[in-house]
Amino acid sequence: MKLKIRYLVLLGLVSFAFISCKTTGTAPDSLTEGVAEEPDGPVEEADLAGLAAARAKAEESRSLAEYVQGPSAFPAEWGFAEDRYSTAAGRIEAPETKKETYSRIAEWKGIGAAYDDIYDKSVPQFTRGQQEQLAAARAAAVQAGADKLVPDRLAQADALAGSAGQKADAGDFAASVRDGKEAWDRYKILQTIAEAHAKQEEADKYDFFSSDPDNYMIAADAGNDAVSSYDEGNLVQARDSADEALVRFNQVLKNGWVSRVEEKAAIAREWRQAAQEVKANVAVKPDFDAADRVYNQAHVALRAEDYSGAIDLFDRSEALFITAHDNAVTKRDKAEEALRQAEQKLAESEAKAQDAEEIIGGGE
Repeated sequence: MKLKIRYLVLLGLVSFAFISCKTTGTAPDSLTEGVAEEPDGPVEEADLAGLAAARAKAEESRSLAEYVQGPSAFPAEWGFAEDRYSTAAGRIEAPETKKETYSRIAEWKGIGAAYDDIYDKSVPQFTRGQQEQLAAARAAAVQAGADKLVPDRLAQADALAGSAGQKADAGDFAASVRDGKEAWDRYKILQTIAEAHAKQEEADKYDFFSSDPDNYMIAADAGNDAVSSYDEGNLVQARDSADEALVRFNQVLKNGWVSRVEEKAAIAREWRQAAQEVKANVAVKPDFDAADRVYNQAHVALRAEDYSGAIDLFDRSEALFITAHDNAVTKRDKAEEALRQAEQKLAESEAKAQDAEEIIGGGE
């Protein structure tokens, strides 16, 4: 039984949480609250929680700075911050002491502050072009079919995009970027969900479920999770699940098309061999060469993953090989008939010659 993503079943929209408010500067002192000024001793769970919070804050600052095009606006400063980020993120071993833990907390605070500085300097210029970026993201989502598939959810993103424009006009750049980024994230998620749904419809059209049921079922579950997570406001999970659904449905299509193409290729290959067995490549060489060219073009299309094109070319090559085969057989049959007639005439001639000899010999 086929499983389909029930994108339109989840009609009741639930309230969703906006991303946390943007702050700049260093992380709050609560990360180190209650700890001695010169921490010492083994690391505790609370210390590790503080470290995780400091890193999460830096990650958010990095994401926002990237969204407002900080890397292109301030490439040198971005590169310096990225180097520090890579060094900190590359440490996989857990800290063993409070001192080491709070050293890392301070490190992540500094990294977050660097990204915050890039963000603060990039925001004024970015907000002037933010609406164009959001319009492009929305257009991509609509082109993918989100306006027909999930119109209510698209309206959520539209409301946030409108809010971003209003807040930018009012000079509240931080709030404008916050709403704009969420709107952009939602547009991209809806675009991916719509693209995955289109791939599912293509798979259903050609009954590719039977070719790859495992990936199909995983893709369907991921699509459902993407819609649910979107409605819950968990955009990170929604994006991951939507991406998973798209990747899996693409794999279903690839496996289905490959299976279909291999069937066509096998038939064309059989007729090619049949044509060679009747010496079509010699007897009707132009016909065989024409079929072989199309056959080779089909393999080129297959390597390029142009599956529908490959199927068409294999079908054409099959027809041409059949023609070459039949023409070779016809030519062979005609040649054999001509030889038979020649042999018959020769036999008749020899018989007449024998009769003549007997007549001549009898007259003597």
